[in-house]
Amino acid sequence: MIEVKDLVKNYGEHTAVDGINFKVQKGEIFGFLGPNGAGKTTTLNILAGLSLPSSGVALIAGQDVTKHPIGCKKRLGIATQDSNFDHHLNIKDNLFYQGLLYGISRKELKKRVEAALRWAKLEKYRKKRFHQLSGGMQRRLVVARAMLSDPEIILLDEPTTGLDPQSRRQVWEYIKDLKENGKTVLLTTHYMEEADILCDRISIIDHGRIIAYGTPDELKKILDNDIVIDISLNPEVVSEHIERDLNSISGVNYVKIRNHEIRVGVNDDAVVEQVLISIIAKNKITGINIIHPTLEDVFLHLTGREMR
Repeated sequence: MIEVKDLVKNYGEHTAVDGINFKVQKGEIFGFLGPNGAGKTTTLNILAGLSLPSSGVALIAGQDVTKHPIGCKKRLGIATQDSNFDHHLNIKDNLFYQGLLYGISRKELKKRVEAALRWAKLEKYRKKRFHQLSGGMQRRLVVARAMLSDPEIILLDEPTTGLDPQSRRQVWEYIKDLKENGKTVLLTTHYMEEADILCDRISIIDHGRIIAYGTPDELKKILDNDIVIDISLNPEVVSEHIERDLNSISGVNYVKIRNHEIRVGVNDDAVVEQVLISIIAKNKITGINIIHPTLEDVFLHLTGREMR
């Protein structure tokens, strides 16, 4: 549904996007993950026809966004970081006005506005102004507006920036609903958990270049880190052969024992289960903590730890 080939965007001597390539498949949620200033929003603006590339190609459903801008825009809905709602209109009239810009008939538009308000669970707030809504409601409304034209592709630019954890998770459920309804979603974010939970595949971008690409699980394997199991045992019931038993399990990389605390490094989740079964058979466990490599670990490893 989206294909980007050798895309470059220069602003004078500054290169915001530096020869990137990626594809977004139909019906997936694709994440564009990177620090502030990495080139995420610039790429979305090019796809949306809001900015022209310096070189390279951006395709929407096989059409070049620079050669067929109207055809591409008909397939897109976009939810930007800036809301751009008219503060003099209530949210229902705002949606209606936006729909008119798409050329939707008034009769059809009335149905779509009602459907958008229902989807965002904002029917009872229809007479409110945008600024009277909570942050989570505002973000849901921005996404609902992007869906008015019933687009095949939704572009979401930092959809949960500035929201509290509860509101953020509510918006995540609405984004998952887009996929369930057959939409293709490209979202930019700098929240690791958001990308991990929502995205089928992710591109990590930094300084305008894509530095990693894959599913969340594939990206976590970049670090080649062990899954770590920390286990506390009841000192009154400890097998004297516990270290030998654990080291005999295929996929166990190391066993460290200190007093009645054990740390085991393993390859994958299947080995975690074998380790726990082995220990429980002859010992009494008082505590377990399983530590997986995270997308944040990968992100910091690839992009550095300094603030930007």
